[in-house]
Parts: sequence; structure tokens; C-alpha cells
Amino acid sequence: MPPTSRSNLAACPSPAPPAVDVHLPGGALTAAQLQALAVLAHAHGDAELLLTDHAGLRMHGNRDTLTESLTAIGLTVHGTYRRSVVASPLSGRIGGIADVREIAVALHRRLDGTTATADTVLGLDDGSGDIVALTPDVAVCARPDGSWMLTRSGRDTGVRVDTGDVVEAVLDAAAAAVPDADVSPLPTPPPHPIGWLDRPDGTVVLAGALPDGVLPARTAEFLAAVDRPVVITPWRSVLLCDLDEWAAEQVVRVLAPMGLIFDADSPHVE
Repeated sequence: MPPTSRSNLAACPSPAPPAVDVHLPGGALTAAQLQALAVLAHAHGDAELLLTDHAGLRMHGNRDTLTESLTAIGLTVHGTYRRSVVASPLSGRIGGIADVREIAVALHRRLDGTTATADTVLGLDDGSGDIVALTPDVAVCARPDGSWMLTRSGRDTGVRVDTGDVVEAVLDAAAAAVPDADVSPLPTPPPHPIGWLDRPDGTVVLAGALPDGVLPARTAEFLAAVDRPVVITPWRSVLLCDLDEWAAEQVVRVLAPMGLIFDADSPHVE
């Protein structure tokens, strides 16, 4: 066999670095965490963060190095199997019946350090119907009477739980439908959030989509510099929360030319 030429070696593409999936509690990130992720993407990966349809992030690089760095900023890396906590991204800010943000954190803590045996998506729906419409494996949906509907794969099981029992109910893999129980239709989900969203208190949430869900690290740094809470949605978009109107206008001027899409009619909006 003839020796491999230098030109042939140059033509062989280098293997892509391994993918590392970052689990976010209900998609929530602080500005400091997003800044740290951008730095890691520049230093160890391909300077990109990929938004996933389970409201998480995927990045490339050495798994051990990234895991250590991500743990230091309070984030969790998925193992062989993923258990994702997906929550209503606008919960506690716009619409819905109940605020699921603290429940998402509590559920994430219970999952932290445990070993999954299969990919599982756990959902927390604030009553708007946005999350149960995604048919998570197990989910709860807030009801007007203060109880929570337990669903499996987008179907009401007939089980109702109190707020204090939500985490246990979602984690109980053996939870089953009550025989002959009355089931209710699921709420009609709202449109996916995109663009300028006004809150009752006068602040603004900006919801921006990204082509193919790719968030360049440089854009992530600009988002982090605004120093407001960030939420990654299951529709691979980014929410920048709790802005006053002046700040929101400046963000749109800067980030729209960088590729963040605030137009609901864009073909890149899922």
C-alpha cells in the first residue's frame, strides 16, 4: 500500500469534538452563567452554544474539562441518558395560573447526582398549556382550582396533586391513571413567545429566535452583558427578561443585526 501523502492527510477532516449536553432547571440561566458558558465555548469548543428542544444547551469540547467548569457555576451535565426538566418559560411573568420557577429548581435538585436509565422529559406547565402540548413523558399542569393535573405523554391521567406534592408526583415513575377517573381536556397552548412581550408591571420580556438554534458565543456575551435573567425555551429561542422599555429598545438595536430574530413571521421561528 502506498504511503499516505501529506495532501491526503490534509484532506481528512478532524473528528468533531464530543457533544456535552447542559441541563438547565426549566431553561433558566443567570447572566453570570451565560457569560461563563460563552467563555467556555470560546476556549474549549467551536464558539457556539446549541439550543435544544428540551430547553437545554449543547456545546462541544472535552467532557471532563467542561463538566468540572460547568459544575463550578451551578450547572449539570447530562450523562448517557438525559432527564430534562422543561417548564413554562414565561411562568411568573406573563400568563399562566401558577409560578413553576421554584418547583423547577426543586425538581432539578432532586435529579442532580442521580443516574438515569432512559431519556426522560419531565414537564412543569403553569396552566397555559404550552408544556403539556409538547407531550413530556410525565408532567403536571396547574388548574384554576389550585390543584395540578398529572399527565403522561400529553394525556390527562385523572390524577390530581397539591402544590406541595408536585415534585414527588413527577418523579414517581409508577404513577398511573386512576381507574375510571374523569379526565379533562388539556388547555389550548398559546403561540410560541417571540418578539416584544409587555408585562403587567410595565417591564418587557424580549423573545428572540436563532437560525437552527445556534447561539454564537459572541452573541451570548452580549446577552449576558445586559445582566438580566435569561430563559432558554423548548422552541430553541431565548428570553431576556425583566427589562425596562429603554433597555429593551437598545437590546433589539444591537442584537437583531447579530442574528437574533424578533419577528414572529420569520421562517426561522418554530
